[in-house]
Amino acid sequence: MKKIIALLLCLLMIVGMVACATNTDNNDQTDGSQDTTPATENSDSSDDTNGNDGDVVTITYSYWGTPDEAASVQAVADKFHEEYPNIKVEVMAIPNEEYVTKLNTMATAGQLPDCGIMNESGVLDFASDGLLYDISAMYEGADSMPLDSITFKSEGKPVAYSAANEVLSLYYNKDMFDAAGIEVPTEWSFEEFREIARKLTHGEGDSKVYGMFFNSQQDLLYPFNYFSVQTLGGDPLYHADGTANVNDPVNVAAIELVNNMMNVDHTAPTHTDSVTQKLSQEGMFITGKSAMTIGPWMVRSIKDRDNYPHDFKTAFAPYPTIDGVRTYTQGGYGDHLCINPKSKHIDAAWEFMKWYATEGMLPLTSGGRVPSANTYDSVEVTEYFLKGAEDLLDAETAQNVLIVPASNHAVPSITTKLPEINKVLTEELENIYTGVKTVQQGMDDAQARAEALLAK
Repeated sequence: MKKIIALLLCLLMIVGMVACATNTDNNDQTDGSQDTTPATENSDSSDDTNGNDGDVVTITYSYWGTPDEAASVQAVADKFHEEYPNIKVEVMAIPNEEYVTKLNTMATAGQLPDCGIMNESGVLDFASDGLLYDISAMYEGADSMPLDSITFKSEGKPVAYSAANEVLSLYYNKDMFDAAGIEVPTEWSFEEFREIARKLTHGEGDSKVYGMFFNSQQDLLYPFNYFSVQTLGGDPLYHADGTANVNDPVNVAAIELVNNMMNVDHTAPTHTDSVTQKLSQEGMFITGKSAMTIGPWMVRSIKDRDNYPHDFKTAFAPYPTIDGVRTYTQGGYGDHLCINPKSKHIDAAWEFMKWYATEGMLPLTSGGRVPSANTYDSVEVTEYFLKGAEDLLDAETAQNVLIVPASNHAVPSITTKLPEINKVLTEELENIYTGVKTVQQGMDDAQARAEALLAK
């Protein structure tokens, strides 16, 4: 373990990539590759980052989220400044829905932040355009490859480091389960999950309580990906050779499960009802209208007692798999660290990123972010995760399901035209869930459309 940690620390010091850049600056990189010279040699910066001498260097760090989240991130940045007094980090908070668009606009204007985080969609877009730093050179001469759980790959090449996890798990009302005498198994199949949802569904009309709420009005891809990824791992939409895998039997089974629960069993609101009635997770789960839902963003709402008062305890369960045997350890996509190679303070940005990933982000765990690096103690992470809501969140399942497995998760290794393929899949899933197409027909049509996209 010490050897892995030491290697991780060493590797993180040399990880760099482009968050995004102007096309003008990259016209000579049509093959998607970049100079892999260490940043200290590639930068015109001579920052003193050891905290002893020199003027204070100010770097900007872009981050998505609410003003409250931004304040938490700024507190982390201030803590870094205490340890590295020559580097001051200013947090640039950008709303989630505006994040990628804003960074693209800033790139065009030559005003990108020094460093920041990106979601998987943003990373994929920039990687497909050849705008992410290829960090393959960092492996040369190393005793072993870094953990897959911390490396984001594009077309087989490592291009990003994931500092935090959106841990894949089901959130369930423990009080409802206890009252029904139901114990969640440590491993369970699609059919077991479906049966438990039936047992927990009761009532009619406005008083009906559903066994499950899929939150399909927010994103149709969440339930599909979360169920299928447990068996297929990484990104389930591609074969290892980069060809489309959309209508894989596992993917079809995952869609059949969701469709059956919505439209056959009626143990979850239909997609149409979710959209037309504007059903939300807070309105369904926290008010006791559903026994289970998906995460991980629900943590902040559960802790928000003022806006979402409730007194039941939320516990956590792994997503079911087709046969109850998973090939994918719990974990998910998260905060992918990026550095702008045009920054005048690349050395300082790297110093902050290394510290942030391996030491600094523990306070952010209270908002639902679970550190990827195995440099954190799982007990301490759990304590931060529960902080302020110890009576509302189940400690045992939080640690066993969310925290412990988080440092061993797969990430997409194939990324070709994923945003376009996701759009196609969303359209076909809407056809399936509204009864326009059968599950198999819709998934076969999605497969054909994905193949056409990849052939261009």
